Amino acid sequence: MTTATRPALDLAAATGRGVFVLALTSNPEGPEVQHADAGGRSVAASVVAGAASDNADACARGELGHVGLVVGATVGDAVARLGLDLVGSAAPLLAPGLGAQGAGPGDLRSVFGDAARNVLPNVSRSVLAAGPSVPALVAAASREAEAVRRAV
Repeated sequence: MTTATRPALDLAAATGRGVFVLALTSNPEGPEVQHADAGGRSVAASVVAGAASDNADACARGELGHVGLVVGATVGDAVARLGLDLVGSAAPLLAPGLGAQGAGPGDLRSVFGDAARNVLPNVSRSVLAAGPSVPALVAAASREAEAVRRAV
């Protein structure tokens, strides 16, 4: 990881906490930076490799590490095209983009492949749209959780 992120990563490791680092988004401006060459690989691939390095001990134990990655559920085939080793990163994967932003639970398998089991899907907009009734929010959260469980 970069020198700029090192203090946060070290603090998370030292205190038994985790941190999420932006790796790959579907924001219109994202590819300009995330797909750019950074010494023979994309910036996104460099971020994923950095997480893998920080998570190596956890990976050796068959666990997820303390450095998570943000990878949008709407990035299509970019994970594969950029050669991102999400499984090898041993990272929890925060996946915004489900529901209101266009991705569905079925997209998790196609975007994340074998790393889909490490995904923490963000469906907050879909759940919040069911509110403000608490029972409606609970029902929406339950529906979304079940749809994701079936997909992965």
